[in-house]
Amino acid sequence: MRAVELAKVAANAEALRLRQLVHRQLMRAVYGGVAAIFGIGVLVLLHVVAYDLLVPHVSPVVASLILLVVDLAIAGVCGMQALNSKPSLIEEEALAIRKQALTDMRGSVTMMALAGEAAGFAFRRSRNVTVVKPRGTVRLVGDLAARMLSRR
Repeated sequence: MRAVELAKVAANAEALRLRQLVHRQLMRAVYGGVAAIFGIGVLVLLHVVAYDLLVPHVSPVVASLILLVVDLAIAGVCGMQALNSKPSLIEEEALAIRKQALTDMRGSVTMMALAGEAAGFAFRRSRNVTVVKPRGTVRLVGDLAARMLSRR
């Protein structure tokens, strides 16, 4: 029964982690799209204004180069902001809970399998096999191990 509860905890933790991950990725996409749209509009208008202001003071080629450098700086800042996305604290905690629950579940399932083998060894009798009652814990464990390995 404990394994089922641990599996439920693991599933809930994974669902929470995935919801947070999807939410974070959606927000990244929305912010990136809005930034791109406004960035294009602003840069187009800024280019026109800046070029008109620079041409009387410098040659048109130099004005274009100045605008190119400014564009590269803005693109670099926006690119760094888009890449800066770490998992939230909730995502990290949900992942840790899921890992712990799965580890506990595996241990619980292993113990249930061992208990089932022990119960089966103690209560099952085959038609053609004479059951010798083990004397001591060491012999019981040895017989269980031999039985489990022979199934593989």
